[in-house]
Amino acid sequence: MRRLWRYLQGMHLRAAAMILVAVGNAACQTGGWLLVRSAIDGGIAKRDTRYLTVIVAIYLAVAAAGWFLQAILIRGLAGIGQRMVLGLRRDLFDHLTGLSLRYFSQQKAGWIIARLTSDVDAVSDVLSQGMPTLVSSVVLLPSAVAALLIADWRLGLVVFAIVPPAIVLTRWFTHVSHVALVETRNRIAAVTAQIAESVAGMAVVQAFNRERAFQAQFDELNAANRVQSIYTQKIFSIFFPSIELLGVTATCAVLFTGEKLLAHGAVSIGTLITALYLLQLVFQPLQDLSDVYGQLQSGAAAMVKIAAILDEEPTIESAPDARPLPRIDGDLDIDRVVFAYGEEPVLRGISIHVPAGGCLALVGESGHGKSTLARLVGRFYDPDEGAVRVDGVDLRTVELRSYRRTLGVVLQDPFLFSGTIASNIRFAKPEASDEEVAEVAAAVGVDRVAARLSGGLDHEVREGGSGLSAGERQLISIARALLADPRILILDEATSNIDRPTEVLIERALDRLLAGRTSIIIAHRLSTVRRADEIVVIERGRVAQRGGERELLAQDGPFRRLAHALEAA
Repeated sequence: MRRLWRYLQGMHLRAAAMILVAVGNAACQTGGWLLVRSAIDGGIAKRDTRYLTVIVAIYLAVAAAGWFLQAILIRGLAGIGQRMVLGLRRDLFDHLTGLSLRYFSQQKAGWIIARLTSDVDAVSDVLSQGMPTLVSSVVLLPSAVAALLIADWRLGLVVFAIVPPAIVLTRWFTHVSHVALVETRNRIAAVTAQIAESVAGMAVVQAFNRERAFQAQFDELNAANRVQSIYTQKIFSIFFPSIELLGVTATCAVLFTGEKLLAHGAVSIGTLITALYLLQLVFQPLQDLSDVYGQLQSGAAAMVKIAAILDEEPTIESAPDARPLPRIDGDLDIDRVVFAYGEEPVLRGISIHVPAGGCLALVGESGHGKSTLARLVGRFYDPDEGAVRVDGVDLRTVELRSYRRTLGVVLQDPFLFSGTIASNIRFAKPEASDEEVAEVAAAVGVDRVAARLSGGLDHEVREGGSGLSAGERQLISIARALLADPRILILDEATSNIDRPTEVLIERALDRLLAGRTSIIIAHRLSTVRRADEIVVIERGRVAQRGGERELLAQDGPFRRLAHALEAA
């Protein structure tokens, strides 16, 4: 509740009004039974029909008011709860989009999805369904006890005999059920993660005939989830009937006490009957609270998982005194950069300078730091030592969003979102007109791809770009980068896994994209590398060679050995 309190901002008056409505509803329910006592003792016992009629009329009016207030309470609290959930889900997603790439590389996608779906849904159930029950029960319980003491204090005191065992039982249930429900959320997250991974890699699973192995893994996780759920329900099966047993015990105690008082004329029959029904009103909120308590504990366990994301601090963010980056020339300076994902450095003191509008090619074997260096230029990571500067300004001192607006990235396996081809191109510049999108599409050859598809640029693309070839997806991503008009461009294996006819189209598109921009190319094709003003060979996180193509080929070094592989690729 402390976590969720901030989402009540702007609704405090409405929440206070709901508390008053709950008090009014409790007064109607308890006051109604005090009216029943008057009807029995003053109307039925004395055969006073007129008095009975007046009391019954008042009782009906009070019951109607209670029904009306209950309806307002349920609708009002549910509305407040849903607005709180809306704020929580928005903040959670916003926080996720601000986290650094390192977080997503360390966390399973299914685990994150479980936080945004099943865990937020558990909190939503508490706020929209559990909160009306919680508020009305918390208010009704002391009201019913007070009414019972007003009816007859001796019968009212009987209720307090059950308080000590109820406290002990509740404290045990609070501790054990919370631990059990947190573990249940973990089991659900593991199942969700397995499903997400299986769906994402289904082509690989089927290609290697691993369906049964994945089914066995899923069955194991599903069985563990079932065992944990059964254990949790065992805890509930002890607590809920125990609360009911305490209620039965209190009823028996009131009956025996009332019989003694009634025999001595110390209490009226109306008071005894009213006390029994008020006792039910005491245990009704206890029963309701017991029922909703499991929901509350499940929501609390879910909130623990959600808090794990909300407490995660982004490792890459704008400094408090960061300043916006004006339009840049694109002069790039990588100054003695050292970087490690773990303990072992991936980059070991690399220094490279790319003048504004220049083109640099990074080549080398996989895993030696080329893509890491490109991510540092994009400021997806910060160097452990050294600095990356643009126009002489350290990237750590500029506003991150303003820098990213000057940056374009084309990846080896470009991701396309569900929507049209045009919307995927426009993703880089949402305010772009249809004419601008069409012009960029024609400039890089996407119009040829769209021409063979129904709807042209308005053709619907499935999530991830399934249905389009790798080359077609790459052309669309190049058009997207061109529309953004970046000053610094990163091409990370942009021509890998492309067939030769499509490569010709992409090479022409790259010529258009690279013109006048500071570019870093990571490639395994010699035809792509030849575009660079300078080629840098990265080996074990260090600069092994640098220079032009002919110069490097003339030397006996790693580039000459790589050139054969680049030609063959």
